[in-house]
Amino acid sequence: MTTAKFAPALVAALALALVGCGGLGLTGTPETARTLNEFRAANGRTPLQIDAKLTALAQSHAADMARRDALDHAGFMEQRGPRGARAENVAYGCTDSACAIRMWANSSGHRSNMLRADVTRYGLASAKSASGKTYWALEVGE
Repeated sequence: MTTAKFAPALVAALALALVGCGGLGLTGTPETARTLNEFRAANGRTPLQIDAKLTALAQSHAADMARRDALDHAGFMEQRGPRGARAENVAYGCTDSACAIRMWANSSGHRSNMLRADVTRYGLASAKSASGKTYWALEVGE
């Protein structure tokens, strides 16, 4: 295969990354929110409370992804779900939480997780891999 065959996919991926990290966002829209609760408020949802247990679960998962340099939901059903997490978002590549929130806001499944009406708490954390990638995990729960 030639590089030219990958060009359209590469351009689409770069455009999505720019939109996800706010490069093409409009001021005052839910997609430009800097925090989870700003995003929820812009969408008519109640704020969530930061929860130490969910934050610890998010930190543990972010550190595990960074250690393995792999983006996934490994262990959610066995570890984080039984400990109170009802949904999880993961990402890598953002240098700050605002970028991760905007990236998730532009993905329907992640967006739905952030706007769930049946959750009241959350934990958000990041960890940097040896390769320099920053991995993010968001856990939301009741």
